Amino acid sequence: MDESDKVVRDPIHGNIKLKDSIAELLESPEVQRLYNIKQLGFAHLVFPGAHHTRLEHSLGAYHIASQISETLNIEDDKRDVVACAALLHDIGHGPFSHTLESLLLEKFGVDHVDLTEELIFGEYEIFESNEKDFIQSESVHQILSNNDIDKKEIINIIRGKTYKKLYLSQILNSTIDVDQLDYLIRDAYYTGVSYGMIDIERLLQTLVIHEDTLAIKRKGVGVVENILMARGLMYSSVYFHKTVRIAELMLSKAIEAIPDLEPFEFFRMTDAEIVSSLKKMGMLQQEIVTRLKYRILFKQAYSASVHDLDKQALDEIRGLENAAYRRQKEQELEDAFDIPHGHLIIDVPRPELLIAEPRLHKTDIFVVDRDEVKTLDEFTPIAEAIRSRVTPDWIVMIITDEKYRDVVSKKAEAILFG
Repeated sequence: MDESDKVVRDPIHGNIKLKDSIAELLESPEVQRLYNIKQLGFAHLVFPGAHHTRLEHSLGAYHIASQISETLNIEDDKRDVVACAALLHDIGHGPFSHTLESLLLEKFGVDHVDLTEELIFGEYEIFESNEKDFIQSESVHQILSNNDIDKKEIINIIRGKTYKKLYLSQILNSTIDVDQLDYLIRDAYYTGVSYGMIDIERLLQTLVIHEDTLAIKRKGVGVVENILMARGLMYSSVYFHKTVRIAELMLSKAIEAIPDLEPFEFFRMTDAEIVSSLKKMGMLQQEIVTRLKYRILFKQAYSASVHDLDKQALDEIRGLENAAYRRQKEQELEDAFDIPHGHLIIDVPRPELLIAEPRLHKTDIFVVDRDEVKTLDEFTPIAEAIRSRVTPDWIVMIITDEKYRDVVSKKAEAILFG
């Protein structure tokens, strides 16, 4: 190994080797910032071990991408682009990862992928002006330019729309990709649940390229079934755990309630920075972050699944997917029960679920069976079962301060759907 190479010891993958441009990118401020952003937001309130960060996940995604590139014997110049895309795919994440993604989209019209693209092209800086004097490492866009790495192709791979060779973007963005493989294994490890256990070695043995498309051999169907089931179970049991969701909704409400939110660029911050900023604001913001600090959370007062409601109620739920209308309904309920502003939240999780993981119900994987190429559905009923599975358990939930829980529980449904 060259003396300039770096080795990072990872609890999931063992030694991860970084050389040349990857080692330089690791030292960039955009990547180092990810050390300060939790991978799973507030999951540690339920799973105390879940304090791992976006940087650990990014390194893991890079490592698996490198393994796949080697397995598929991808050309060296393309390996570099795929490796960079895997390492950098999350640099646009704001504090507490996906927790504030829907608010970012609503208020600023962008998501973390849009911010990642801007950082890669050098269109804005993630650090504040008063931090600049202390930053010695070059930024991501400078390192990529210095190493003649195609930024546009990196973005295409991250977005899953490369126009050259489809399998390059599928490594990072497809039904089964390195992003999901690492976060499922890593999140299962740190939360202590068993759902995310995946046989990566077996998957690598079955991956093939067929007509510029990533596919699996027939013998890989079993491991793919395992991955799809793991993904569904992790979403219902960990990512959309009710208590985790309540904490996320509380933080989002604290930011949403800031007067003149537009100038408040929360997406630049780290977890600690946003908590500190909100605490200094006083009022609802201070209350919410104090509650989160000591785990004094709002409680579920009402919830319903898609099977509990009639067509009229389901139409109302679809209306509540609009943020402005949802806030109007929250205000109506607060007024009806004499609840202080910001202490009642209506959760309609479907839109945020699709933002957080648009691949959740995708099973479009090709299987190479001797001389034929078939769909996964032709080999297993699990694919269809995954597509029809409902996550999370509720289609609507109302949470509030525990002191208002009983009265809201008794009368909220009549007001919500009346």
